Amino acid sequence: MKRSHYMMLTLLISGVLFSSGFALSSDGTQKTEKTLKATLSMEDAITAAKAKFPGQVLESELENKEGMAVYEVEIASATGVVSEIKVDAQSGEILSSAIEDEDEAKQGPSEEDDKD
Repeated sequence: MKRSHYMMLTLLISGVLFSSGFALSSDGTQKTEKTLKATLSMEDAITAAKAKFPGQVLESELENKEGMAVYEVEIASATGVVSEIKVDAQSGEILSSAIEDEDEAKQGPSEEDDKD
């Protein structure tokens, strides 16, 4: 009789440990950031950005901006002006553009950036 109690207790503990392992590995409990999904490829986003801002692509990446997938493309014009263009990763629409501050780029990270 005692043997069957030990066997049941062992099975119960094993089941609880097994179940808690699945709970910890599921999405939501351990992950803090959603996986970004883009219907537009990086190449298509670069093409859309270069159509309005011709030049050499310096950098491009997929980012999460307020829960929205956005490609950020940096392009240097023939005159050396660097623009940062944000492209909607779903529609390919140009969301915004800004000229990079030349002084900021030369100085590197500011003291405010170091206060993270």
